Amino acid sequence: MPASVKPPLVHAVDVIATPDEARHLAGELAARLAVSPDVQSMEWDEATASWRCVLVDGGRGRLTLATPADPAAAAANTHRLVATFEQGSPDAAEAFFAAARHLPFTDTEVAAAVSELPLTSRLADRWPDKPLAGTGVLLTIHHMRDFLVLVDSLLALGVDPAHMTVIDKEYPYAHTHRVDAHLVQRHGIAVWRYRDLRAGIEDHIGRVAAAGKQSVVMDDGGYVMPTVLRELPEQASHFTGLVEQTTSGIRKVEELDLPLPLFSVAESDMKGMIESYGIADAAVRNTLRLLPDEKLEGQAALVLGFGRIGHEVARVLETRRMRVAVFDSDITRLVAAHEEGFLTGRSLDQLVRTHRPRLVVGCVGSRSFGAREARLLPDRSFLVSTTSRNFEFDLDELRAGSSQVTDRGVLGTGYQLAGGPELVVLGHGMPINFHYAESLSNRYVDLVLAGLAVGAVALARGDARLRPGHNVAATNLILAEAGIVDDYYRLYGPAAGGGRG
Repeated sequence: MPASVKPPLVHAVDVIATPDEARHLAGELAARLAVSPDVQSMEWDEATASWRCVLVDGGRGRLTLATPADPAAAAANTHRLVATFEQGSPDAAEAFFAAARHLPFTDTEVAAAVSELPLTSRLADRWPDKPLAGTGVLLTIHHMRDFLVLVDSLLALGVDPAHMTVIDKEYPYAHTHRVDAHLVQRHGIAVWRYRDLRAGIEDHIGRVAAAGKQSVVMDDGGYVMPTVLRELPEQASHFTGLVEQTTSGIRKVEELDLPLPLFSVAESDMKGMIESYGIADAAVRNTLRLLPDEKLEGQAALVLGFGRIGHEVARVLETRRMRVAVFDSDITRLVAAHEEGFLTGRSLDQLVRTHRPRLVVGCVGSRSFGAREARLLPDRSFLVSTTSRNFEFDLDELRAGSSQVTDRGVLGTGYQLAGGPELVVLGHGMPINFHYAESLSNRYVDLVLAGLAVGAVALARGDARLRPGHNVAATNLILAEAGIVDDYYRLYGPAAGGGRG
């Protein structure tokens, strides 16, 4: 007999909804569970005002719709769906909670996100001719509420949901399960996990090609085209263009001979001048949220990489009264950091040895720090990444060089280096600005999301200025012509009280 879960396990999801919406959402979840092969029966219990779930293996669970005991301590119109697993095996508990976590967003929640993303949500007004009607779209964008507004706009621009595929990057976002649920349950969009990336790409190509269409890739981190060109080269002609929004993604495709146009939002003036500070600020805020009992003011910090994000991270840490050093292997960037007043050095080892940073923030986008450098850190140091996935630090090397490795839960992973200091890699080395967070505010990220859609439209229309390979100048020109930056300025510039005028 499998081990039974004791004591009962509880999982709660807060939703913003009208009472009717909340009841409907809970009823939908109960109905989905009722048809699950793992469930024997699902019945409403009037006495406890909850659904009782009996599993085929004899396990039991319960669903209850509640409201917070102290409404003043929660957002307005908060309802809490509580899933309680009372009896059964750990595997059955996981299956039960997986269903409970996959709740689509309510109309109230979607409407709030739409109001916060005026540029992205109104894209269809710019192109009423539905320019994406003949195009499939494969996306690997971050799973946050803002992404749902982008998806709605792409559908309004003509994309058939049957010809859209989303790759879930499997980051621990604040609402990743709900985003997946919304895509599948509300739109019928195919969602594949990052670990099954190739299978997801092949499935997408098969569905879209069968309809006589080609596809545009909208990527965030250079996942799709490297996989296609290395593992599925005969399928590369299916794709007519690539929209990329991260520098790390650009680095990955730079190594390849791209047979299709790259619309580089990542390298655009729009993204570099406006978004970089927001990303850096979110990264630092989330770091501080994970370390509420640490005093970092007056402590030493080291920023690895002085590109757009690293530059802004260094400035934000300086405003937090930390003593900031910068290292970059590019001498021009190192000179720029020095002339802005940051401590710098040509040798990373020597800089770590003399500066003794307790906080190291990686912004390089590739392996930048390993066990050799980590041994030079003071005890109780913290490593933080702003890079896509967990590429910034050599985690395998840290693990191999440690006498003890500890999973610290939401905080990250602790490493006791053999004969060296103890350190914590926050967020397990994943990008800290997305770690159980929404990263940038919706109004901040709105411009970049709209820019991604502008790129998809330009590629689908076969804009002659977009040639195979990089198209930075053309990207800047097309983004300027689209008028989204002008609209952003009207929304948040001097006329809206956003400046001195």
